[in-house]
Amino acid sequence: GLTLGNGEQLQADLVVSAVGLRPRTELAREAGIRSGRGIQVNRALETSAPDVFALGDCAEVDGRVLLYVLPLMACARALAKTLAGTRTEVSYGTMPVMVKTPCCPTAVCPPPMDAEGEWQVEQDGADVKALFRSPDGDTLGFAVTGRFALEKQTLAKEVPPIHRD
Repeated sequence: GLTLGNGEQLQADLVVSAVGLRPRTELAREAGIRSGRGIQVNRALETSAPDVFALGDCAEVDGRVLLYVLPLMACARALAKTLAGTRTEVSYGTMPVMVKTPCCPTAVCPPPMDAEGEWQVEQDGADVKALFRSPDGDTLGFAVTGRFALEKQTLAKEVPPIHRD
């Protein structure tokens, strides 16, 4: 059952909750569910409690808290299959983040936190193309603004996926 903020109690077979961009893990911790920067889950989005799943802004999958629409959609697809009876692990591709401001379109795809390499920056006024390259020259991340934002899809194909099946 559920107890709402106003004290009303409801019976439920399934609860779906969306609460914002900063993982709030207090309730999970109080319930004995492992949490770090988010509610810790495996790739099948299972928490440390049986039959309890987490996804989206509050979930920490493989040590990553991914706060945007593309990872949420990937998690929702995987969890829907799991809840329908076919255990499915989430798989993430490359996920650049778009800042949709008409005056300065921006796309960012940060490199992995442990990546070795350096940023190479090209700038023409407010138009910036910053590529994070490995010592071997592989593109591991990028940030583009202005006219360079048009290169987002091409650059995203160069960056390795976060993880795949």
